[in-house]
Amino acid sequence: MNNTIKPGLTGQSQPPVRRDDAVAGGKTDTAVSSSIRPSDDSVKLTDSAKALDSASRAGDAIDTQRVDRVRASLADGSYQVNPANIADKLIASDQALAKA
Repeated sequence: MNNTIKPGLTGQSQPPVRRDDAVAGGKTDTAVSSSIRPSDDSVKLTDSAKALDSASRAGDAIDTQRVDRVRASLADGSYQVNPANIADKLIASDQALAKA
């Protein structure tokens, strides 16, 4: 994926920027102006960034029914934490990361 940024601004000058410079114990105001120049910049996305982008656009990534069930059980105090299940999943995740 290669995105090109089109120039949107023409050679316009910005209003002067005022800055204070310390000179011999006093301050002197100096006006500085610059202009904006158009350019054709481009951005190249890596394969990882493309995969993240497509995954974020997928609508079926979140099981909303499960989220609602967990919310309800948290609200009524019936949610049960299973430490052994959490530990097993952490170990499996660690092993998967070690293989990658």
